[in-house]
Amino acid sequence: MSGREPRKITALRREAEAGNADAQYELGCLCEAGDGVEQDFGEALRWFRAAAAQGHNSGLCDVGFCYRNGRGVKRDFAAAIPFYRQASDQGCPTGAYWLGHANEHGEGVPRDLKEAKRLYALSAGRGDADAREALERLGSK
Repeated sequence: MSGREPRKITALRREAEAGNADAQYELGCLCEAGDGVEQDFGEALRWFRAAAAQGHNSGLCDVGFCYRNGRGVKRDFAAAIPFYRQASDQGCPTGAYWLGHANEHGEGVPRDLKEAKRLYALSAGRGDADAREALERLGSK
């Protein structure tokens, strides 16, 4: 745990419990990293889910990451897809990138390089540097 001020964490937790999606997401990040609180992937997922339920793009993506990486939940690529898709549909470049990655590698969806390129291009168009690199790497495949 870091030296994060307990009063700030208490205030953040109060906001999260009151339904503030940004606070829920931030508290999830702290729980995931063990920053000022005990590291607890299950608790992180709980807060990410709360933020995601309100359409918070980063919360949606992080629920997807938890499923993809088996953090706080059993690893399940297919379960990550709807979270990435909702974030992407809301204009999130990260959601589009991870959908592209899933299509490129067949993680939770059938492998589809054409769809991967389309999603990477969508993400790159929204400013995601990783998506631009993925497009370059895929080239004419």
